[in-house]
Amino acid sequence: MLHTAICRGCRKKLIGKPYHLGGGAYDPVTLKSCKVNHYGGYVCSPECDYRVSLDMLSSMPGAGTATSLDCYARESYNRNWKG
Repeated sequence: MLHTAICRGCRKKLIGKPYHLGGGAYDPVTLKSCKVNHYGGYVCSPECDYRVSLDMLSSMPGAGTATSLDCYARESYNRNWKG
């Protein structure tokens, strides 16, 4: 069975192995390396990274609907996309 990496945000098929199998992943259009989201999994763009982090924060028990990233997710996002 062939495993393919997938963007956790937009579900785009990427070049590489799935996150849980290790290695790296690349966007098939731009051939740029994909980043790893704070909560795990590959993301192909800043928008996907932000959206996935908000979804994960909102799904935590007792969290309610998240409207912004917590300090840890924000730091990871900035490391991925601001540098």
